[in-house]
Amino acid sequence: FPQAKQISLIKNYRSPQNILDLAYKFIKVNDPDRLEYVNKINKKLIAQKKGAGAAEHIHAHTLDQEVLKTIKKILEILKKDKKASYNDFAILIRANDAANPFVKALERTGIAYQFLACRGLYSKPCILDIIAYFKLLDNYHESPAVYRILNLSFIEIPYEDIIKLTQYSHKKTKSLYETIQELVLVSGISPSAQEKITFILDLIKKHSLMARKSAVSELFVGFLEDSGYLKYLIEKDDKVQIDLLNLFYKRVKTFEQSALEPTLKNFIQEINLELESGEQGKLEFDLEQGPETVKIMTIHGAKGLEFKYVFVVNMVDKRFPTIARGEQIELPADLIKDIKPTGDIHLQEERRLCYVAMTRAKKELYFTSAEDYGGMRKKKISRFLIEMGYRDKTQNTKHKTQNTNELLEKKSKILNIKSKISLNYLPEHFSYSQLTAFNKCPLQYKFAFILRVPVKGKAVFSFGKTMHAVLYDFLKNVQECNASQQENLFGLAAPKGRQDQIKINDLIQIYEKKWIDEWYENKIQKHEYYKLGKKIIKNFYEEFLENPPKILRINNAIALEIPFNLKIGKRALYGVIDRIDDLEDGVAIIDYKTGKFKEKLETEDKEQLLIYQIATEEIFKIKPKELVYHYLNDNKKACFIGTEKEKEKLKEKILSEIEEIKTSDFKPTPGWQCASCDFKNICDSAER
Repeated sequence: FPQAKQISLIKNYRSPQNILDLAYKFIKVNDPDRLEYVNKINKKLIAQKKGAGAAEHIHAHTLDQEVLKTIKKILEILKKDKKASYNDFAILIRANDAANPFVKALERTGIAYQFLACRGLYSKPCILDIIAYFKLLDNYHESPAVYRILNLSFIEIPYEDIIKLTQYSHKKTKSLYETIQELVLVSGISPSAQEKITFILDLIKKHSLMARKSAVSELFVGFLEDSGYLKYLIEKDDKVQIDLLNLFYKRVKTFEQSALEPTLKNFIQEINLELESGEQGKLEFDLEQGPETVKIMTIHGAKGLEFKYVFVVNMVDKRFPTIARGEQIELPADLIKDIKPTGDIHLQEERRLCYVAMTRAKKELYFTSAEDYGGMRKKKISRFLIEMGYRDKTQNTKHKTQNTNELLEKKSKILNIKSKISLNYLPEHFSYSQLTAFNKCPLQYKFAFILRVPVKGKAVFSFGKTMHAVLYDFLKNVQECNASQQENLFGLAAPKGRQDQIKINDLIQIYEKKWIDEWYENKIQKHEYYKLGKKIIKNFYEEFLENPPKILRINNAIALEIPFNLKIGKRALYGVIDRIDDLEDGVAIIDYKTGKFKEKLETEDKEQLLIYQIATEEIFKIKPKELVYHYLNDNKKACFIGTEKEKEKLKEKILSEIEEIKTSDFKPTPGWQCASCDFKNICDSAER
């Protein structure tokens, strides 16, 4: 391509110019081994926002003081910047083990935080508890697993009793499980401990039977509910642990989808293999979902992210930059074909990493350091700070100490933080299902969307997802084939519009492939749902042949399962539209239902499609002619169209409900809805 041009992308929309200049001056120390230097191109970033930001170095005498100065600065910024929230702050660390002092201090001062480590799921206490219980079910004589279950904090077996059990076990050369089975023979066990151990034995018996026929995910939820573990975490309002359980639940579901034999034994074997190979379990966090917290993360983990206020901590010698590790097997120089850099490769890579940290800042950037990290020698500040132009402050450090209690006492004077910034664990975006849950019961909303408590699935949900997936695949493939006039999805050449080439058996094949075989109460129920699905497919197919739908295209994409993010006032509402059909004189928005057909739609029944109508008009600039609920079970349709008055009234209601959610204390409203609530087994207020 002789006419191709090389263009440097130098416009920066994130950081102020003075921070960009500081970062550029710093990274140029890597010359002459930088691409800019070698290729003679310009990579100096130009800020597109006006004004200068702060770029400061904060030095302390000890690590504790460094941590407290960091927190004090955060509180001062919150007082100064009225629009700032915890989400605007990031504490960037070079390695995971540097997080501990900051985590403990933030806990003591009551500042909401998240430590976003990339690995380590399997080492979290609540996950170790689950793995131990699974190992116990797989092998009763796994004494370390039994010991961990006996020590579960919410069961509260006195430690003195556990010691007596372990002593008896050693004395009699028996496994710990055999010991608790013959509990009456162990002298001195308290009555309360006997009762709790009997409870554990009953749990093991119940879940051992369950493990033979149920999925691992069902066993997971069953243990959390039956043991009282989930209720214990909810009463503590421990969202962090519940989020970790959700991550492990996803790991279980991934195993079930990929394993040829998704049994408990095979799952335990897979986890053991991962642990033996050094795998620690991936930690994934969705920053969009909240909660509103100060983020603590490694610089590697912060790549691609941005924060208003960034603190790069522990900027001292041998911590950042770190000490280079030698090659385990050094390659002879003659075998290396690449051009070797003239400078220190490790140091250059560390410098690039520091550059990444600096350019995460949207407004202010702070480097922190200290002299005393607990070793014999005082630490020098990082050579990187010297390269940036900051001078060594070690000689001028005041040795005045300040502990966390003093900071707590001053906290209300620095910033009346509890009255001005709530520890907001609400999602940043709302949906129709969220609003519906809140209207049913605020506590149900909290369980589902704030704490995100893992729940057992339901047959109706498995069936609904199956039918949606089948119809999506079928219509998508048909529309794509017709549009391209190439081979149809079944490998037969078909002219455009020849829908009769498609046989009912082809649709049934899709159905069998997409069938979700989970959460049915028994084989009879599963069989009844399976028959119902085939009946729905037959009805849908006959209507398809008689009146083939023409699916709308939006930006050249087929309008099936269309996601949207609708702005209503200052709030965002997201959702997914099942299907939009292109009619001769407009469009029809269609939503599939697998529930019972409603002859008359009440105001509340219309709301979901009214939201879709508003989204279609305001986002896609298309005016619908018809809104359709397609009740698949009965093969009936309920049609209507929203008026301007109905749409405006719904917008006002949505804004009002979101504001109500934001100020709610999430007290339960027990009633008829408790019977079908996913959380009735862990809710003290549920009507039974």
